Amino acid sequence: MARSSGAARRTRRRIEVHYGPDEPRQIGYSGNLSRTGMMVRAIRVYAPGTELVLDLKFRTRTVRLRGNVVWARQGTVQWLHTGRVGMGVRFIDPPDDLPALWDAE
Repeated sequence: MARSSGAARRTRRRIEVHYGPDEPRQIGYSGNLSRTGMMVRAIRVYAPGTELVLDLKFRTRTVRLRGNVVWARQGTVQWLHTGRVGMGVRFIDPPDDLPALWDAE
């Protein structure tokens, strides 16, 4: 998720995220998110270019979507809270109401 003048505005929200290449079996949490993607704080990361299935667990509902890993950094659980461990995921066809869901959190 490269930062550029046309990049979508990011917001910091802690949302539970289940993810995986075929089924969302791993668990992580959002670090920040935008209309176009999110940072997933997680120990188990996938290589850039991997397509993932993501379940975003909001209070009112769970949203399933797909995304491509853009960057990934591995590390120990001690580094998880710093935001230095995890991966950036660019969404594929996110729902239009996604920002309204995280604003309600």
